[in-house]
Amino acid sequence: MYLQVILNQMAVLFLLMAAGFIIGKAKLLTVEGNKLFSKFIIYVALPCTILSSVVENEADITAFDTVYFLLMTLLTFAIAFAIALPVVYLLGKKKTDRGLLSFMSVFSNCGFMGFPITIAVLGVSSAFYVALFNIPFTILLFSVGIVMISGKREKFDLKRFINPTLVAAFIAIPIALADISFPYVIRETLKITGATTAPIAMIVVGSALAYVPLKSVFSDWRILPVTFLKLIAVPFITWLILRQIITNELMLGVLVVISAMPTGAMSPMLAIEYGGNEHLASIGIFLTTLLCGVTVPMLVYFLLL
Repeated sequence: MYLQVILNQMAVLFLLMAAGFIIGKAKLLTVEGNKLFSKFIIYVALPCTILSSVVENEADITAFDTVYFLLMTLLTFAIAFAIALPVVYLLGKKKTDRGLLSFMSVFSNCGFMGFPITIAVLGVSSAFYVALFNIPFTILLFSVGIVMISGKREKFDLKRFINPTLVAAFIAIPIALADISFPYVIRETLKITGATTAPIAMIVVGSALAYVPLKSVFSDWRILPVTFLKLIAVPFITWLILRQIITNELMLGVLVVISAMPTGAMSPMLAIEYGGNEHLASIGIFLTTLLCGVTVPMLVYFLLL
């Protein structure tokens, strides 16, 4: 029964992604249109999802839980780095390519896909934990991640770290801990607006995939071991280690599901800006996004149920 529920939820999300793919192929949603929808998700929908999860009292989280989860998030990244770096070192001679492949194995799409899929599988109470995960994720992405892609140290820029999701997470922490009550109008507005995150995010992901040439997907053999690392090896070993430490099933579920998400959507954009292999990043997103529709239900069923 549980597997059927998971498959149904994933099927809904991937039908939305398929609709986005068709819309993109038909040029009804252009690259510029994707950017506009992406801004709406980042600046409006995701923050509302996060805030809604706490004002609706869906996340019963203490100060200890918050700090503990952030520490477990850092441990999750440490596990991913420990798995990916030695394996990826064997996959390429170019330092920048090795860095990008490692980046693609470690950094998940924990925003656009992490929120809707985690909520679909684990419930809306998981949204706050996903928001907390995004705090160290963003810091590591724009520091260590940039060094991995460029192969050199970049000047620290605080503005890169500030985004609405991060701000919403920091606002949500005291609200959750103080158990502040909000009027119905505010709660319902946040709930309705936040509910647009999943459908719009999946449509945007599908539309973006429509612009990746299918014939290029298997043009670089290195993408196959990276896909295996990202979708199976990293989440499985993460589960294997964290289950010995974490007793909170929701915490464990969030960390495992996010670890199983496809390659982060930022990888090609950062590759463009910092001299990485944009083509390799794009096909990595395409392949891991498509295959996670199979791997995520399997991992959830066998590891978390």
